Amino acid sequence: MLNKTVLMAGTILMSFAVAAPVYANAEKNTEQTGTMATDDAMKSDADKMAEKAEAGYEDAKDFTYEEKNEFLAWVEEKSNQLGEKYDEVSANVSEQSEDAVDELAEAWDGASENLNEAYEETKDASADTWETMKAKTLEALNNAEQALSDDHTTE
Repeated sequence: MLNKTVLMAGTILMSFAVAAPVYANAEKNTEQTGTMATDDAMKSDADKMAEKAEAGYEDAKDFTYEEKNEFLAWVEEKSNQLGEKYDEVSANVSEQSEDAVDELAEAWDGASENLNEAYEETKDASADTWETMKAKTLEALNNAEQALSDDHTTE
């Protein structure tokens, strides 16, 4: 069995390993001295995700009617990822205010409902309606992404 000193050392090392990356890029100025630059890091992460999502949506435009099942699987994967992102954003927003949580939930509920409708309609798309339904689904995915990346803080 490990003794208390070894456990304490392990805990300290793990704490440092988790916290060090957050502080590594923190810019220090008179307004930010002693704080983490998490807002900048979150904005940077959001920008990277948006660029990646935009590239993915451009690639998705190339799905043909014959690749409908692959497209639907891709949409389902993206939808699941957005659901996970909603959980994360919701947890962060809940620390700000109840109004911010309500605003986020309302935006997400509307966007996810539109996405589900578009997904169901795309499942039934024919070769003639494929391009229209695919575009509608991609727009719904983009709107759901926007609902999660918009600023949901209260002033």
